[in-house]
Amino acid sequence: MKEKSLIRYFILLYWIFFEALTVVDKIIPDVYPLWVGADFYTLFVKLFASLGITNPIVATIALAGVSALEIIVLIFYLLSLYNLYKAKNTISEHWFYRGVLLSMLLFSFFSIGDQVFGDRSNLLEHGIFWVLLLVSLVIFKYNSQNNETTLKFSFTKDMKLAFIVGVFLTLITAYSILDFSKSTYSFKTQAVKGVEVVQNVYKFNFPFLADKLVWEKTIKTFEENHPKLKINYIYTAPGELNTKKKTHMLLYVFTEKKN
Repeated sequence: MKEKSLIRYFILLYWIFFEALTVVDKIIPDVYPLWVGADFYTLFVKLFASLGITNPIVATIALAGVSALEIIVLIFYLLSLYNLYKAKNTISEHWFYRGVLLSMLLFSFFSIGDQVFGDRSNLLEHGIFWVLLLVSLVIFKYNSQNNETTLKFSFTKDMKLAFIVGVFLTLITAYSILDFSKSTYSFKTQAVKGVEVVQNVYKFNFPFLADKLVWEKTIKTFEENHPKLKINYIYTAPGELNTKKKTHMLLYVFTEKKN
């Protein structure tokens, strides 16, 4: 394969996987084995609520529209890859240009939203992706096919050794990840046991994978195990229960004895 054609394949495959995983993240927002999805729906609801738009249908329409555009972008990239494989370089460039243009419009829209909602960290992230798209387009389009050399792959002794070591390390890493997931995923469904830190105040230390379902099950289990106590107040730290990043959370339950 020509080395400059290989660069085009790498660029296309990167953005195809990027868009595919972005779409999957919209479809699967919850936590599953080997997958931690972002709850974009809750995020959109909160963002619009910060502007006084509390009707969830607005957030639903916005999220559905963004998801539809990202699917279209993914299709454009796939068409570009297909035509590149068929050696139709001009058509491949056209489809890639359409995908990049629509992606840049999307990230421009996201950047405007970040300014409106005051999300500076996401503004930086979306700005970086906007620049990456522009760079990808320039390299893809002006990566001349003239005077390029052909890459020849031959399995030398060193390459065979590197391949064997790479496969061995990959298998060890995969086993470690799967074993960790098997031993820790139950935390997603198990109720957390509380500890009474002061009189009538209980502390719950939530693990990484715990979400709002664990929170609800924990409170229900606590009420069943302590029928003589009445919950007066629940405090979470951090205050955002459904954050974009599922970080560690502490929960404090303030109770008193029932009359």
